[in-house]
Amino acid sequence: MTLDEQHKRLVFTDMAYGGDAVGRDPESGVAVFAWPGITGEDATVSITQRGKNLLRGVVTELHTLSPSRTTPPCPYFGSCGGCQWQHISYEAQVEFKHNILRSQLQRSAGIADPDAVLRPPLGSPNSYNYRNTSHFSIDPVTKSLGYFRRDSHEVIPVLECPISAAGINQAIPAVNSMLADALDPAVLVAETRGAMRVWKVSIRTSETTGQTVVVFHSKAGGRSEPRPGRGARRQNYHPVQRPDIGPDMDAQPDANPVVVLSRRNVRHAIGALSRPASGEPIPLLVVEVMDDGTVNRLGETRSSSSAASEAIADTLSGVSLAGSLARSTGAGGAPLGAWIERLGGFTYWVGPESFFQVNTPAAELLLAEVAAHLPEKVGMLVDAHAGVGTFALAFAKRAKRIIGFEMDSGAVSSARWTAHAHNAENIEFRQGKAEALIRTLSEAETPDAVILDPPRAGCHPNLLNEIARRKVPQIIYVSCDPSTLARDIKLLAPNYTLTSARMIDMFPQTYHLETVAVLGRNA
Repeated sequence: MTLDEQHKRLVFTDMAYGGDAVGRDPESGVAVFAWPGITGEDATVSITQRGKNLLRGVVTELHTLSPSRTTPPCPYFGSCGGCQWQHISYEAQVEFKHNILRSQLQRSAGIADPDAVLRPPLGSPNSYNYRNTSHFSIDPVTKSLGYFRRDSHEVIPVLECPISAAGINQAIPAVNSMLADALDPAVLVAETRGAMRVWKVSIRTSETTGQTVVVFHSKAGGRSEPRPGRGARRQNYHPVQRPDIGPDMDAQPDANPVVVLSRRNVRHAIGALSRPASGEPIPLLVVEVMDDGTVNRLGETRSSSSAASEAIADTLSGVSLAGSLARSTGAGGAPLGAWIERLGGFTYWVGPESFFQVNTPAAELLLAEVAAHLPEKVGMLVDAHAGVGTFALAFAKRAKRIIGFEMDSGAVSSARWTAHAHNAENIEFRQGKAEALIRTLSEAETPDAVILDPPRAGCHPNLLNEIARRKVPQIIYVSCDPSTLARDIKLLAPNYTLTSARMIDMFPQTYHLETVAVLGRNA
């Protein structure tokens, strides 16, 4: 390969879903995808990958700069794989995402004039410090939290994450101090009690309730601690997560280093955080989720307990009501280790691994967009990917009856408890795959509207086919991947017409985007 073949000079003409800028090799006309370029820039690109019809590379020199280029505030940007667009002004990010959605609708969904259905994009109220949930790997050298390096499984230790909320950044040093107290792996044998092999840490925080939950994900090898008479401290379920958008979203347990921690030492550390030598106490609830789904509650600081009690009291009119509510409704009580968040005027109990929109202020915009298209009165509403019940509860007063489908048993438990807590008696949650459960509905239960909010992979064809067979009048499709959304819109095209689509930016500083698409049944 010659030097000219290794390097290409070109002008970027577009931004791609995936984060790269796109241009064409002036000699061959082949598309070139490169990061961190921006539309309009004249750049030299070092080619790193050659495909049949495209080239991929990295920008090595900029000859002209885009007016949208800005200085990234994060010291880890470029090496960390979590963000792709911190070098682009936020206003330009929103416009690029809107254009990506337009392109997908036109090229992949077959919408001849996408501008006829596209509504103006909505940016996030906060472009930084917006994430309420962040997932960390563990750096094996420093025994501290970190993110994966771009395009690798090497872990970069981080002291602060600018896109994560303040509660997460406040918790990072506390978690690092627990990880620093790691045990020698040699002590972990089958007979050892009280040890856990932690491979990932999730931190979830709520600005409205003031609660932060730390989740240690542990692998087999450390036995759980049986505590006779204290069964309320442990809970077992088998989670099926909707993949989150984050720096380690493609991580697998075996790809991560393992740190061995003593549960007893972690509990001592939590106690110390309740009585800090200086500064304000940190509101932390710490739980362990084992690889078989078992949840162990490791402890909670006093300030966290107070914050959770206040949030519960606001909803249940007193903490003491929680027990009687569980007995009277059969809800079984709030999920163990639940993270308490507020959205749309409701309080949600979210299981440690259950999905919840990662950007709460932007999720308020999303709820408002769905509400703008859903009729004020609905007979039967199906929430086909219900999660912890955010859409179901938000529209409980509009519908005569709501049925939610959800695979994650932890999310179903969370949704049921939250619905009971809000006295939403017209909502029912069923566990299983949406494409299977929708077929179990009687013909009399054919919905007047269906809300779809699937994972990035989109909807199963059987689900779409059954919706079409039942002639459901309206579909509101909430998507976190414009390519699979476009694919599914095309599959529905013989029976449904896209009437509205709007990009809502749930993920600033990344190429990811959320869309609310509305489809009506053809006459």
